[in-house]
Amino acid sequence: MSQTGRDCVDMSLTDLSKQVAALANRLRAIQADLADQNNDTRQEYMGDEIRRSLADLTPAERAEFLAELGEWFPTWEQNISASDAPANAAKVVTQMDQQELQDPAFLTKRLCDLAPQLSASQRDAVTAMLAQAGLTDGGKTDWPAEPLTKLAARLQFDEQVPVNAGHVLELLRMLSEFSLSVEQIAWNMFKAMAPNTSIKRSAPLQKLLAGFLVGDPDVPRGQVSQEVERLRKVNAALLSSVGHASRQFAQRYAAKFSPAEIEAAVRTGPKKMFSGFEILCWKKYTELAADGLDEAAIDHEIREIVRQFVESVI
Repeated sequence: MSQTGRDCVDMSLTDLSKQVAALANRLRAIQADLADQNNDTRQEYMGDEIRRSLADLTPAERAEFLAELGEWFPTWEQNISASDAPANAAKVVTQMDQQELQDPAFLTKRLCDLAPQLSASQRDAVTAMLAQAGLTDGGKTDWPAEPLTKLAARLQFDEQVPVNAGHVLELLRMLSEFSLSVEQIAWNMFKAMAPNTSIKRSAPLQKLLAGFLVGDPDVPRGQVSQEVERLRKVNAALLSSVGHASRQFAQRYAAKFSPAEIEAAVRTGPKKMFSGFEILCWKKYTELAADGLDEAAIDHEIREIVRQFVESVI
């Protein structure tokens, strides 16, 4: 390529190639302007120029940048030393790397660049190392004393041991997902079991939790506590109603269809001639069964038992 071609930056070049071309032209200008100076002086000026060009590049980009820069030098005029820039560039990179390793701002930026790629365990390890160096609090937070004491008592941990704020938020997320899932299942199940019940969900728990968490004045602690308690009672009542409904149904069935009850009903009922006692008992059973042993009747009776039990608990 001719010198004139090298002086002009081809618009088709990549951004990195354009930067290389621009730097090459600046270095050549410096070399020409300082032709009467000694080699050390020229290298110092050229080194400053190279250092400024490399400052905003990543290590990978620097290697590509310098490799491409080296391709420019063989085409320069004979009075330009091709050894000046490549040798100086390598020296600049080494010096720059050492300087950046001592530069807190550069290291912090690199850590921020890597942060999205870190796993949870890597993040915890980095946080612990920064805390050990005194640069962060390691997730420690000055929690309000009373809520912390109550939580420590409930979960049985030493409240003097620092509580990790990040872990608190993660735990809160998991418990919120669990609570909102239970809320949906519990209320939908109760609505299916007792569509005409007077007990209704007052407000979606998700909105109450979100409002209370951000300090919404329209969502006081008492309202959240009341709704959580209602959910606890509904869920507990539905679970307990399984055993209660089975016992109640068994008792009602035995009271109506047991052999002893049927025999007693036949003995106290109207007498019929030309019918044996066993035949009368069977007829009595079929009469009762026709009225109370069909699928719809059993389903209704069980639902009614559940409704009455849940409403009595709530």
